[in-house]
Amino acid sequence: MASSHPDWASLPLDLIYSIREKLVQFSDYVRFIAVCRQWRHCLEQDTGDYKQRLHILKMCRNKLPMLMIDTKENHESEANRELDKRCLFSVTEGNISRVRLPLPCNKRFLGCSFGWLFIITEEKPMVITLLNPFTGVVISLPPLKDPHGHYEAYIDTPQDFIMKAVLSSDPFLRPNNYEVVVIYNDTCQLAMFKSGQNSWNFFDSDRPFLFSDVIYYEKVLTKKSAVNNAQVTYLVQSQEGDLLLVQRFWTKPFKYSDNPDEEIMDKTFRFAVFKLLHPTGETGATWVQIKSLGDQALFLGDNHSLSVSTSEFPECLPNCIYYTEQYHVEFGSLYFFHGVDEDSGIFHLEEGSFRSHYISDPFGKNVLPPIWFVPNMKGA
Repeated sequence: MASSHPDWASLPLDLIYSIREKLVQFSDYVRFIAVCRQWRHCLEQDTGDYKQRLHILKMCRNKLPMLMIDTKENHESEANRELDKRCLFSVTEGNISRVRLPLPCNKRFLGCSFGWLFIITEEKPMVITLLNPFTGVVISLPPLKDPHGHYEAYIDTPQDFIMKAVLSSDPFLRPNNYEVVVIYNDTCQLAMFKSGQNSWNFFDSDRPFLFSDVIYYEKVLTKKSAVNNAQVTYLVQSQEGDLLLVQRFWTKPFKYSDNPDEEIMDKTFRFAVFKLLHPTGETGATWVQIKSLGDQALFLGDNHSLSVSTSEFPECLPNCIYYTEQYHVEFGSLYFFHGVDEDSGIFHLEEGSFRSHYISDPFGKNVLPPIWFVPNMKGA
């Protein structure tokens, strides 16, 4: 009796290869390799783009942050560029994979959260778009219109107007119940969008401080002001569920050499980490400085701040902070990106030591800032 199920593995190789040539989205690759062992082997044998994409698919299951880095090709020939190219750098394996974004984007990413990139697709009115580069899914949010109309008339560079953006949850898993928060303007104010609505909510407040980071957390918090002139602060939930606040300190501007034409830069020289405590029987909460992160590593930058278990992923260094150069506003003046590895690296919290986490030769300077990115294949 003949089987009612097709024998996909017995298809001629030239036919399988012709199907392979039609693959475009990463979701196509996921479905292709899921057909049978023969089809997966067809990709594993390849030494070109297909094998590289298969390697990226394997890394997607890892859930380890990777660096998404701009390439020089994006800026060498704007007229000939159809889609943006990016490099994904694995700091644990030391290898580089090249990917294409399904949408052109020659500006900095406003943030990265749950595997979604924030980009600006329209400048006036300003429209922020969520992009999953591996599934090709795009979500356009309502125009971000200032309720008072103070800034819209003279915003020439919207990508500099938005400091950071984060999600409350994955829009694919909760399409009707997610939120977006952005930190905007040089006064670092907050605006929020809730799925299902057609406009943003803006939060105005008289405050003597700037918002540097934002995170969704299950507990009601008291605010923590930066001390000792910390240039940037981050909020991140630890692997144990605690809320951590990380302060980043920079030295005064300096030069690498005596060349009078060399650009003057800042450089990170220290991090300080605090944990939020809720003492039993006491009212309120307190922040206590800690000297060790234990078996976890933090990934900080323009991305949604992340913590990773180094016991689950031993390739990551424990008690360390992986960081990238940070775009932010300090006392009303913009801090601009200088180069891929000018102020990025790994900081060991207990030892107070620094080390680099990648080599910048393939990328060069004067490209867009890198961002930590966790590939998300949900919906593929």
